[in-house]
Amino acid sequence: MMIKERMKKFLPFIIASFVLIFIVLFYFSQNNNEQTAWEETDEPFQQTTASSEEQTEETGEIMVDIKGEVNKPGVYELEGDARVKEVILKAGGLTKKAEEKQLNLAEKLSDQQMIYVPNQAEAEEMEETGEEQEVNQSEDTVDINAADLTELQELSGIGPAKAQAIIDYREENGPFETVDELSEISGFGEKTVEKLRESIKI
Repeated sequence: MMIKERMKKFLPFIIASFVLIFIVLFYFSQNNNEQTAWEETDEPFQQTTASSEEQTEETGEIMVDIKGEVNKPGVYELEGDARVKEVILKAGGLTKKAEEKQLNLAEKLSDQQMIYVPNQAEAEEMEETGEEQEVNQSEDTVDINAADLTELQELSGIGPAKAQAIIDYREENGPFETVDELSEISGFGEKTVEKLRESIKI
């Protein structure tokens, strides 16, 4: 009887202990499951993020400033592979004064690029300036494959002896293909060749 009475007395404590142990085990079991699920899904999430970043780099948007003869000049946001034609359309198209032949509509744009659309008068002036520069450059340079002894001496630092050496070299070896070939002639060092480079044409 004494044992039964004692068992009845401690029975609530024993039951409470089992319940507490069960709760603790259940809690830790749930935490482990959540951790496992997170670890399993973590790597795919990282891969998705990386893939998204790569896609942004490849097809990211760019900012382009367009000025001149367009209906709505300004800064426009476009796709990374956009062309000049697209930014012109974004800007409301060309005005009636625009000179389209100065533009390469298929040119690929880059971030922070500035496009200027000239009018007809500006385009003509640009063409004339370009032609004048070409003429001036042609007049200021000496063709070492065609120049005679006197013309070669017009080059800075070239006297009769060096001018004759140039003529002798081309007669023996054929026309010069590059300016650097001058360094193969006695008396023409690297510094001399570099000094003459802007004054010579082939």
